[in-house]
Amino acid sequence: MQVVSQKYAVSSGDFDFLAFSFAQMRSQGRHLCTEAITGNMDDDCKVLFLQRYDRYLEQIKEDVATA
Repeated sequence: MQVVSQKYAVSSGDFDFLAFSFAQMRSQGRHLCTEAITGNMDDDCKVLFLQRYDRYLEQIKEDVATA
């Protein structure tokens, strides 16, 4: 039996997929409002997501620049 807090715990892997997906969309020219994306997240989750989002944006920019 899982404890409720463990059942709803967020892992860093959850944010990798989301952050990468949104970074790809942004790199394709889609307007994204990170405040809207992170609006329901608690502070820890918001920081984790934004760190990953920024990292993926930089990686995508570097990949485009070297291509």
